[in-house]
Amino acid sequence: MTEEEQQELFGRLKASLRNSVEVTITVFGELGNRQVTGGVAGLDPKHRLVKVETSGDWELIEFENVLAVELSSVEY
Repeated sequence: MTEEEQQELFGRLKASLRNSVEVTITVFGELGNRQVTGGVAGLDPKHRLVKVETSGDWELIEFENVLAVELSSVEY
């Protein structure tokens, strides 16, 4: 992934955090990619982590494993 593509993904994550908009994140996995849907609750650029709130829970995702970010029109 190019630096420009990474910046675009990070921009979408920031938009979700700022506007409380739900996202679907495609996450790389050794046994297959998976999708996480929820609201971005925090971004840690130093440690390159994304905190996503899902239904009643949350998950930390390493930014290097983020393959795609789709913004939804649904607010959380």
